[in-house]
Amino acid sequence: MGPLAPNWLVERIAAHHIARAVNQWARGRVLDVGCGAMPYAHLFDDYTGLEFDVARYPNARAHIGGSALALPVRDVSFDTVFSSQVLEHVPEPWRMVEEMARVLKPGGHLLLSAPHIWGLHEIPHDYFRFTCYGLQHLAERAGLEVLEVRPMAGYWVTAGARFCYYLRRFQRRLFGPLMGPIYALIQCTAWALDRLHRVDSDTWNYLLVARRPERAP
Repeated sequence: MGPLAPNWLVERIAAHHIARAVNQWARGRVLDVGCGAMPYAHLFDDYTGLEFDVARYPNARAHIGGSALALPVRDVSFDTVFSSQVLEHVPEPWRMVEEMARVLKPGGHLLLSAPHIWGLHEIPHDYFRFTCYGLQHLAERAGLEVLEVRPMAGYWVTAGARFCYYLRRFQRRLFGPLMGPIYALIQCTAWALDRLHRVDSDTWNYLLVARRPERAP
Protein backbone atom coordinates (compact mmCIF):
# COMPACT_ATOMS: atom_id res chain seq x y z
CA MET A 1 0.00 0.00 0.00
CA GLY A 2 3.02 2.31 0.09
CA PRO A 3 2.58 5.57 2.07
CA LEU A 4 -1.08 4.70 2.69
CA ALA A 5 0.02 2.05 5.22
CA PRO A 6 0.74 3.18 8.80
CA ASN A 7 4.11 1.40 8.92
CA TRP A 8 5.34 2.41 5.44
CA LEU A 9 7.96 4.92 6.57
CA VAL A 10 9.66 2.86 9.27
CA GLU A 11 9.74 -0.25 7.06
CA ARG A 12 11.21 1.78 4.19
CA ILE A 13 13.90 3.29 6.41
CA ALA A 14 14.72 -0.06 8.03
CA ALA A 15 15.05 -1.75 4.63
CA HIS A 16 17.43 1.00 3.48
CA HIS A 17 19.71 0.72 6.53
CA ILE A 18 19.75 -3.07 6.47
CA ALA A 19 20.53 -3.20 2.75
CA ARG A 20 23.40 -0.74 3.27
CA ALA A 21 24.83 -2.76 6.16
CA VAL A 22 24.50 -6.05 4.28
CA ASN A 23 26.26 -4.60 1.25
CA GLN A 24 29.09 -3.27 3.42
CA TRP A 25 29.61 -6.03 5.96
CA ALA A 26 27.87 -9.31 5.06
CA ARG A 27 30.01 -12.03 3.52
CA GLY A 28 29.91 -15.78 2.94
CA ARG A 29 27.54 -18.10 4.74
CA VAL A 30 24.72 -16.23 6.51
CA LEU A 31 22.46 -17.26 9.41
CA ASP A 32 19.24 -15.25 9.91
CA VAL A 33 18.19 -15.72 13.55
CA GLY A 34 14.43 -15.32 13.88
CA CYS A 35 13.90 -15.15 10.13
CA GLY A 36 10.08 -15.07 10.26
CA ALA A 37 8.76 -14.71 6.72
CA MET A 38 12.33 -14.11 5.44
CA PRO A 39 11.83 -10.53 4.18
CA TYR A 40 15.60 -10.00 3.79
CA ALA A 41 16.62 -13.37 2.33
CA HIS A 42 17.00 -11.83 -1.14
CA LEU A 43 19.89 -9.68 0.11
CA PHE A 44 22.14 -12.70 0.74
CA ASP A 45 23.71 -15.30 -1.55
CA ASP A 46 24.31 -18.18 0.90
CA TYR A 47 21.36 -17.87 3.29
CA THR A 48 20.06 -20.03 6.14
CA GLY A 49 16.94 -18.99 8.04
CA LEU A 50 16.27 -20.08 11.63
CA GLU A 51 12.87 -19.62 13.25
CA PHE A 52 11.49 -20.63 16.65
CA ASP A 53 7.77 -20.41 15.80
CA VAL A 54 7.87 -22.25 12.46
CA ALA A 55 4.10 -22.87 12.48
CA ARG A 56 3.50 -19.12 12.32
CA TYR A 57 5.28 -18.79 8.96
CA PRO A 58 4.30 -21.92 6.98
CA ASN A 59 4.98 -20.29 3.62
CA ALA A 60 8.50 -19.19 4.56
CA ARG A 61 9.75 -22.70 5.36
CA ALA A 62 12.65 -21.83 7.64
CA HIS A 63 15.69 -24.00 7.04
CA ILE A 64 16.22 -24.62 10.77
CA GLY A 65 13.77 -24.68 13.66
CA GLY A 66 15.17 -23.73 17.04
CA SER A 67 15.62 -21.20 19.81
CA ALA A 68 17.84 -18.13 19.59
CA LEU A 69 18.86 -18.85 23.18
CA ALA A 70 20.38 -22.22 22.22
CA LEU A 71 21.15 -22.16 18.50
CA PRO A 72 21.21 -25.70 17.06
CA VAL A 73 24.33 -24.79 15.09
CA ARG A 74 28.01 -25.71 15.48
CA ASP A 75 30.57 -23.23 16.79
CA VAL A 76 32.28 -20.91 14.27
CA SER A 77 30.15 -22.11 11.36
CA PHE A 78 28.84 -18.85 9.81
CA ASP A 79 30.61 -15.85 8.28
CA THR A 80 27.69 -13.51 9.00
CA VAL A 81 24.86 -13.62 11.53
CA PHE A 82 21.83 -11.41 10.92
CA SER A 83 18.82 -10.74 13.14
CA SER A 84 16.09 -8.13 12.71
CA GLN A 85 13.62 -7.14 15.44
CA VAL A 86 13.98 -10.34 17.46
CA LEU A 87 16.14 -9.39 20.45
CA GLU A 88 13.27 -7.69 22.31
CA HIS A 89 11.22 -10.90 22.16
CA VAL A 90 13.62 -13.19 24.03
CA PRO A 91 13.60 -13.21 27.85
CA GLU A 92 17.41 -13.37 28.09
CA PRO A 93 18.80 -11.20 25.25
CA TRP A 94 22.40 -11.50 26.49
CA ARG A 95 22.23 -15.24 25.87
CA MET A 96 20.99 -14.67 22.34
CA VAL A 97 23.91 -12.35 21.58
CA GLU A 98 26.35 -14.82 23.13
CA GLU A 99 24.91 -17.61 20.97
CA MET A 100 25.22 -15.53 17.81
CA ALA A 101 28.82 -14.70 18.72
CA ARG A 102 29.51 -18.39 19.31
CA VAL A 103 28.51 -19.48 15.83
CA LEU A 104 30.40 -16.65 14.09
CA LYS A 105 33.72 -17.44 12.46
CA PRO A 106 36.70 -15.27 13.51
CA GLY A 107 36.48 -12.07 11.50
CA GLY A 108 32.77 -12.63 10.88
CA HIS A 109 30.12 -9.96 11.40
CA LEU A 110 26.91 -9.68 13.39
CA LEU A 111 24.19 -7.42 11.94
CA LEU A 112 21.40 -6.83 14.45
CA SER A 113 18.46 -4.42 14.58
CA ALA A 114 16.41 -3.79 17.72
CA PRO A 115 13.91 -1.17 18.94
CA HIS A 116 14.57 1.73 21.27
CA ILE A 117 11.15 3.48 21.34
CA TRP A 118 8.15 1.39 20.29
CA GLY A 119 4.84 0.13 21.61
CA LEU A 120 4.04 -3.32 22.91
CA HIS A 121 3.76 -5.97 20.19
CA GLU A 122 3.64 -9.76 19.92
CA ILE A 123 2.23 -9.81 23.44
CA PRO A 124 3.10 -11.39 25.84
CA HIS A 125 6.53 -12.09 24.35
CA ASP A 126 7.76 -8.50 24.34
CA TYR A 127 10.36 -8.04 27.06
CA PHE A 128 12.90 -5.27 26.35
CA ARG A 129 13.85 -2.03 24.59
CA PHE A 130 17.47 -1.08 23.92
CA THR A 131 19.60 2.05 23.93
CA CYS A 132 22.69 2.27 21.77
CA TYR A 133 24.77 1.73 24.92
CA GLY A 134 22.79 -1.34 25.90
CA LEU A 135 23.36 -2.95 22.51
CA GLN A 136 27.05 -2.09 22.66
CA HIS A 137 27.30 -3.63 26.13
CA LEU A 138 25.61 -6.86 25.04
CA ALA A 139 27.94 -7.23 22.05
CA GLU A 140 31.10 -6.49 24.01
CA ARG A 141 29.97 -8.79 26.81
CA ALA A 142 29.84 -11.58 24.20
CA GLY A 143 33.41 -10.83 23.11
CA LEU A 144 32.54 -8.91 19.93
CA GLU A 145 34.13 -5.72 18.63
CA VAL A 146 31.46 -3.07 17.99
CA LEU A 147 31.90 -1.30 14.65
CA GLU A 148 28.79 0.86 14.75
CA VAL A 149 25.44 1.33 16.47
CA ARG A 150 23.44 3.43 14.04
CA PRO A 151 20.11 5.13 14.82
CA MET A 152 17.75 4.52 11.91
CA ALA A 153 15.96 7.87 12.25
CA GLY A 154 15.26 10.68 14.71
CA TYR A 155 12.44 12.08 16.82
CA TRP A 156 10.07 13.09 14.01
CA VAL A 157 10.00 9.70 12.31
CA THR A 158 9.45 8.03 15.69
CA ALA A 159 6.65 10.44 16.58
CA GLY A 160 5.00 10.13 13.17
CA ALA A 161 5.08 6.34 13.24
CA ARG A 162 3.70 6.16 16.76
CA PHE A 163 0.92 8.63 15.88
CA CYS A 164 -0.07 6.52 12.86
CA TYR A 165 -0.27 3.43 15.04
CA TYR A 166 -2.37 5.37 17.54
CA LEU A 167 -4.80 6.48 14.82
CA ARG A 168 -5.08 2.93 13.51
CA ARG A 169 -7.14 2.09 16.62
CA PHE A 170 -9.97 4.24 15.25
CA GLN A 171 -9.73 3.26 11.58
CA ARG A 172 -12.74 0.97 11.41
CA ARG A 173 -15.06 2.96 13.66
CA LEU A 174 -14.45 6.53 12.53
CA PHE A 175 -12.38 7.20 9.45
CA GLY A 176 -12.32 4.06 7.34
CA PRO A 177 -10.77 4.58 3.89
CA LEU A 178 -9.81 8.17 4.75
CA MET A 179 -7.03 6.87 6.97
CA GLY A 180 -4.71 6.00 4.07
CA PRO A 181 -4.19 9.63 2.95
CA ILE A 182 -3.89 10.72 6.60
CA TYR A 183 -1.16 8.14 7.19
CA ALA A 184 0.63 9.35 4.06
CA LEU A 185 0.46 12.99 5.11
CA ILE A 186 1.75 12.26 8.62
CA GLN A 187 4.62 10.06 7.44
CA CYS A 188 5.77 12.35 4.63
CA THR A 189 5.70 15.32 7.00
CA ALA A 190 7.61 13.36 9.65
CA TRP A 191 10.24 12.32 7.10
CA ALA A 192 10.70 15.93 5.96
CA LEU A 193 10.94 17.26 9.53
CA ASP A 194 13.43 14.56 10.46
CA ARG A 195 15.67 15.70 7.62
CA LEU A 196 15.30 19.30 8.78
CA HIS A 197 16.12 18.62 12.44
CA ARG A 198 17.08 15.09 13.43
CA VAL A 199 17.29 14.06 17.10
CA ASP A 200 18.99 10.66 17.09
CA SER A 201 18.47 10.03 20.81
CA ASP A 202 14.75 9.56 20.11
CA THR A 203 15.15 7.02 17.33
CA TRP A 204 12.64 4.19 17.20
CA ASN A 205 15.30 1.65 16.17
CA TYR A 206 19.04 0.90 16.13
CA LEU A 207 21.24 -1.17 13.84
CA LEU A 208 24.28 -2.77 15.45
CA VAL A 209 27.28 -4.05 13.48
CA ALA A 210 29.89 -6.01 15.42
CA ARG A 211 32.77 -8.30 14.51
CA ARG A 212 34.19 -11.40 16.12
CA PRO A 213 37.93 -10.81 16.58
CA GLU A 214 40.37 -12.93 14.60
CA ARG A 215 41.91 -13.96 17.90
CA ALA A 216 40.29 -14.23 21.31
CA PRO A 217 41.42 -11.43 23.67
